[in-house]
Amino acid sequence: MWALGHIEVTADAAALDVGCGGGRTVDRLAKMAVDGWVVGLDYSEDSVAVSRRKNTNHIRNGRVEICHASVSSIPYPDSTFDLVTAVETFYFWPAPDTDLLEVKRVTKPGGRILIACTMYKGSKNDKRNQKFVDEINMTYLSPDEFRDLLEGSGFDEAHVFVEYDKGWICAVARKTL
Repeated sequence: MWALGHIEVTADAAALDVGCGGGRTVDRLAKMAVDGWVVGLDYSEDSVAVSRRKNTNHIRNGRVEICHASVSSIPYPDSTFDLVTAVETFYFWPAPDTDLLEVKRVTKPGGRILIACTMYKGSKNDKRNQKFVDEINMTYLSPDEFRDLLEGSGFDEAHVFVEYDKGWICAVARKTL
């Protein structure tokens, strides 16, 4: 996955994938963090079931956990994760400002957040995307707005990467030490 190439995932990382959906990112993270622990979290019970099936072997090995919860109330203690990812889910977070504070709470000092999307304001697909945004009331940000939101939530070293021709965006930031 293009977005994961913008961060380092150490072998012993503790990672959280917010909105784990079908579990593909959880699987990728588990294969990168071979001595680590990966949690997939999703608000949809159906997605939790699919992600559990996808990651059955990792779960059996005790390296992956899939839980039913919301980004607004992550059921883990402060400073638990080295990395938090959100792939194609940020648009649907109930309250992006406060949800980022919740993500920051469970991220270790110096830990990273990675948000990857295929819809962003200013992309080559803006006209098409705007129809979805209007229908579903999604969060739809420009690269500068992503950076500002991350920095405004107390993250630093915020960088935004764009693959304009593919319509991809990836925002990465670090929790202040």
